[in-house]
Amino acid sequence: MSFLIISGNVFGQTKVDTTYIESYREKMSITGFVSTNSVEIKKDHAYYKPNYPMNVGLDFAIKNTVIDLELAYGIAPLRKKEYGKTQSFDFQVHHYGRYFVLDLFYQNYKGFYQENPEIKLYPNMLVRQIGAEGTYIFNGDKFSAKAAFEQSERQLKTAGSFVLSGGIYFDKVAFDKDLPISDQDRIQNLLLGSSVGYAYSWPINERWLISGIATGGINAGNDTEMLQKVKIRAYPTAFARGSAGYHKSDWAAAFSFLINSKSLSGLQGNTLNLTSINMQLSYVKHFNSFFRKRKI
Repeated sequence: MSFLIISGNVFGQTKVDTTYIESYREKMSITGFVSTNSVEIKKDHAYYKPNYPMNVGLDFAIKNTVIDLELAYGIAPLRKKEYGKTQSFDFQVHHYGRYFVLDLFYQNYKGFYQENPEIKLYPNMLVRQIGAEGTYIFNGDKFSAKAAFEQSERQLKTAGSFVLSGGIYFDKVAFDKDLPISDQDRIQNLLLGSSVGYAYSWPINERWLISGIATGGINAGNDTEMLQKVKIRAYPTAFARGSAGYHKSDWAAAFSFLINSKSLSGLQGNTLNLTSINMQLSYVKHFNSFFRKRKI
């Protein structure tokens, strides 16, 4: 499947410590990438996974404008047909601002398998996640999330920052008829949460950069039927992302990952863990024009 992302990228007039952060001089950038997106369910000691595809795509952005277009296409499942077939639609937006990071999720996966040690298929098992999470970077004039996760800037010196996050999620897990949880055929949760953490970037030298942001906190919520009875439960949540990048004067290459993990509650108080996992390998080229000027 393919998807299109259009996200605003407005560069405000916020002050930047230029001894820590340097912008690329070019006006435009194009990114080619290979990525995987998936969700994983853990119940007790059992793991249930989808046979998710590998995606290839392109992103085009113009600096100081709202133009940022991304197109990706899932080419083939990563595992053989013995692991079953998964129908998936995974739409995500990750916007990295100077002081604020915004993450939007709409993920829909149907068809899972368990491998312990034999492969067992659950073709009707469904996971749907709709969510939004915002993260504030207190030291954004020195720590560049753009350099770490977009390669649209360069981090010149080591920098760190405390971060504060808040999010809202609506999650649904529908079980296969052969796998009920205490006679339940589904878990459906509405969650509100907040977390704190730390962001850090380490330029190993003038080319290599390693960065990460990790937060931990509490989600409050419950199954929607229990919320109608004003019964609220609290669970731990964790969100981590990291990258390793190589930067040159007008291009960069990077590997990045994102892991978002939370607990969900059933009607009888049963719980399971839902984890969203994203990995991406990308190449970014910065340029001023599509056409080179001819020398006279």
